[in-house]
Amino acid sequence: METNNKKAILNEQHELAEEVLDIYSLKVFIILDLFLFSIFFGILLHPLLSSLWLNFLLPLLFFTTFTALLQILDIFHKKS
Repeated sequence: METNNKKAILNEQHELAEEVLDIYSLKVFIILDLFLFSIFFGILLHPLLSSLWLNFLLPLLFFTTFTALLQILDIFHKKS
């Protein structure tokens, strides 16, 4: 019976592992994660907030803030 060892797979198929990590770190997936977490954040806040507009505003503010922060960090990363 073969056991899958991460280091052995990385050593044998280094190029494939790099491609998988490059795809996983795409900005689209990071923004999708932020979007899904914002929805989850809104669901968690729903029982705590009495006004309906705050239920939409706070997750939207969370999403836009961290998306803008991601863009700024990406700009600084490309400059260096």
